[in-house]
Amino acid sequence: MDTALVKRFLDSCYNAKRIIELMPKLPAGMSPRHIQVIGAVCELGSSGEAVRVSDVSEYFNVTRPSITKLINELEDMGAVNKSPDPGDRRVIHVSLTELGEQYYDFHIRKYHAWIAGLLSEIDEEHFRIAAEMNDRVYEILSTQKMEDHLK
Repeated sequence: MDTALVKRFLDSCYNAKRIIELMPKLPAGMSPRHIQVIGAVCELGSSGEAVRVSDVSEYFNVTRPSITKLINELEDMGAVNKSPDPGDRRVIHVSLTELGEQYYDFHIRKYHAWIAGLLSEIDEEHFRIAAEMNDRVYEILSTQKMEDHLK
């Protein structure tokens, strides 16, 4: 592959990071990742099933300890409630509080709808391709270390 094209792609990834930085101001101590977790809890809970911490970690394909840390922080902020499963106290359920639902409504539902309106003239297929491309490149690069290839 042409290295100039790789540079152009990596520059666009930097711009994607800058797009995330344009999000509306978040509450003190909250990060975009916290908002993503709130979104996942809402999405996973939309079926009516209880959402487990393990469900959220599987949703993001990350370790439970990293999600547990974020969920604990969200609980400290008053955005989620945690409760043990009555049948297996090792299993922790998580749900949005009223405040968490307000964060979801503003920082996800309304914000995404606003962006969708602004970008409506762009072909949706381009968004699908860009998302798939970013996911695939991350998948490839996250399993490799440049140092291993220089030996």
